[in-house]
Amino acid sequence: MRNIQKVFLLLVTISLSHLAIGQQIQQFIDEDYETENVFGIVKATNGGLISGFYFRHSSFLGNNNLSHWGIEMVNIKHPREAKQTTFTGSSYVFGKSNYFVSLRPTYGREKILFKKAPQQGARVTALVAGGPAIGMEIPYYIEISQNQKEQYDPHNNQHAIPFIVGSAGPFRGLGQTKFVLGLHAKASLTFETNSTKKRVFGFEMGFTADVYTREIEILPLADNQSVYTAAFIAIYFGKRR
Repeated sequence: MRNIQKVFLLLVTISLSHLAIGQQIQQFIDEDYETENVFGIVKATNGGLISGFYFRHSSFLGNNNLSHWGIEMVNIKHPREAKQTTFTGSSYVFGKSNYFVSLRPTYGREKILFKKAPQQGARVTALVAGGPAIGMEIPYYIEISQNQKEQYDPHNNQHAIPFIVGSAGPFRGLGQTKFVLGLHAKASLTFETNSTKKRVFGFEMGFTADVYTREIEILPLADNQSVYTAAFIAIYFGKRR
């Protein structure tokens, strides 16, 4: 969390310094385009190394404003998750009963704060978005002795640490997924340093919040939550036309 905040402040400082230089140049990159499509790879404080992905379609409204819609899919972890290594060398998360994946249809607005000069500076935009959140509780299966694969149950004596061989993989429980409805919101800044009129590449940093209609059971014996907040950083790329 602290590392993401430090990077966020660093990017803001760099963009402001570039703006000061860019203000001496009267000609900025032309913002005259109609649509923008980008794909993003997300790292969030409550997710894994790669927490999720998103697609965003933006429409230019004029006067440095854009509207957008999109879809995000992120994996959310319990803060107390910790991997264990078994006697076979395999790994698993002890005490975990479900994966939790959030699917987020999104609508939002963007404001171009700073335009990019032709040879220097960064385009900086502020973005707010929100919409429904469709939570998916996907059973977490472990492999126990005698090649049995079962969803972890803290009340099953055969699911104690000495009997666990490892994780049974992320797709085994898809057919038993439980859906939980909720809402989500996001606020962020984007930084584009080498984008052109046709191609887009940049970083996005900000905060997200998800609220669900019930607690999500990820670790049955831990304090589970119905509200999840996170800081995130994303790399995105795409095209304009």
